[in-house]
Amino acid sequence: MTTTLKILTYVAKVAGLVASLNAIPFISPSTGVIVFFIASVLKDTVNRIGDFLDDGKENSSFTY
Repeated sequence: MTTTLKILTYVAKVAGLVASLNAIPFISPSTGVIVFFIASVLKDTVNRIGDFLDDGKENSSFTY
């Protein structure tokens, strides 16, 4: 699961970046920015929840 999260967020961030540069036809640059933002927020959210579930503290002890 953790490797899947890494791969999905990386792919989403790359796709969002490419789309924001208007390099993908029929996809607006604003959509690319939104995809990049959502991927970043998802990754940070999973890290914080995992960190809290790991030992109950937000101390970056959770590694995925």
